[in-house]
Amino acid sequence: MALSLSALFHPHPLSRAFSTVSTHRFLKPLLVVAAIGIGAIFTSLVRGHHVMGTTSEVPWGVLIATYIFFVASASGLCIVSSLGHVWGFKLFEPLAKKATFLALVMLVVGFVVIASELESPFKLALYAVISPNPTSPIWWMGALYGVYLVLLVVELYFLITENHHRAKLAGTVSFFAAIAAQSNLGSVFGLTHGRPAWYGAFPPLQFIVLAMVSGTALLLLLVYLEDVFTSPGRELRAENAKMYEGLRKLLVLFLGVSAFFTVWKTITFVNGGHAHVSEVMLASLTGPLFVSFWVFEILLGLVVPLVLLVGRKRESARAVAFAAFLPLLGIFVTRFNFVLSGQMMSLRPIVGSAGQTMIYQPPFKGNAAGFLPYTPSIVEVLIVFGALALAVLVYAGGQRALRLEPSPEGAPS
Repeated sequence: MALSLSALFHPHPLSRAFSTVSTHRFLKPLLVVAAIGIGAIFTSLVRGHHVMGTTSEVPWGVLIATYIFFVASASGLCIVSSLGHVWGFKLFEPLAKKATFLALVMLVVGFVVIASELESPFKLALYAVISPNPTSPIWWMGALYGVYLVLLVVELYFLITENHHRAKLAGTVSFFAAIAAQSNLGSVFGLTHGRPAWYGAFPPLQFIVLAMVSGTALLLLLVYLEDVFTSPGRELRAENAKMYEGLRKLLVLFLGVSAFFTVWKTITFVNGGHAHVSEVMLASLTGPLFVSFWVFEILLGLVVPLVLLVGRKRESARAVAFAAFLPLLGIFVTRFNFVLSGQMMSLRPIVGSAGQTMIYQPPFKGNAAGFLPYTPSIVEVLIVFGALALAVLVYAGGQRALRLEPSPEGAPS
């Protein structure tokens, strides 16, 4: 089924999604943003890290955080949507096709983002195949997400062709692959012994929890926005109310688990006694990451969404959709803070006059102004916004071209 740009802006008789005049006006600016982002990607591939805000001491920046956000969301979408067509919760079965396709889109766009950061992505792909290193978590990350990509394509094919038995089988394998890939992604950081703020068993667990939060939040937004754009009353359809309520309860559960992890991470890091770890945590609590941590991670990412989702506003579909958007914003900032905080402390040893290593600790211990700086460059920022716009455009076009409306068998009982 050919996908053309005209399919994004003109009604399709066999699909209701994204067919209104308001959506027409909404998608055109996104096309411009995506085109600018693609231009920034080519700039990064041609000119390399010279156009990035990263340095030799802070080699990972906002593009790594963006990549994590996209691929983690892909894993979360698979995990949550599998509740329907894999684990038998009929309420969520109508989400299967759309959620699987959105997961595929998020994963591919995530690959595009990481390719722009790697400078030589094709060499990496080649040598990962002809010269594999099974002892490397990063090699396993590429291998697992590569397998996961293939599984999503297979699962989506069986869902579209209404082969429910094989779709369930593929979905089951995809479910475990999503968990394995996301856990391994956390281990890329958790096994980095030289970065104490990352090291430990916490990152793989946190990555899975945040993936489920972002996956559920995306599905809530997807259901609400498609109904707003396509229903006569510009509101949530009555037939989607129970499914919407189920997703709301799931989001409350996952946000609660995320809050639990956040509290214990804070307590452990502050009281653990490791200079690198405790000072990085204090940088979030009282230092240079104060605003991003308290405003975006805690207030907008956890507190406000939970208040909206469990308080009186939970009866409002619009308030619930807004409560689903806020954790996505908070999680993106959380990913950025996580990537940055692990690199804030210099790893350069202090060398004595005789050339001996005196101490393996930053000379600026306790000095917040001494944290290693990092500011995203304009190219990195354009890539981030371009990737977000590209994901929306590809999903919108694919939703129309693939006709991802649920079949009668997929309707909730």
